[in-house]
Amino acid sequence: MAQVTLWSRELAGAVVGSATGAERVAVTYSTAAIPPRSVLLPLESYREATGTERVANVRLRFYPIDAAAASVELKAIREDMDKVAASAPPTLEVP
Repeated sequence: MAQVTLWSRELAGAVVGSATGAERVAVTYSTAAIPPRSVLLPLESYREATGTERVANVRLRFYPIDAAAASVELKAIREDMDKVAASAPPTLEVP
């Protein structure tokens, strides 16, 4: 199990190749080994943050609507992490 920092959940801009009107939430995360990256998930799986939630964390504009949506978000992050790990960049030693 990896520790993930959740940087933001916000409405994604236009996504190349997606249907017009298919709004997505960009969930940006990072780990100690992976710089910030975003996964895109359907807007209908999220609700807008309440006033209290926004005060607690202004970066999280959206929250999963239920446990199933939260599980899908975690799965998408895990799959993205696995994809990154499969093609890790080379490491060089600089004198």
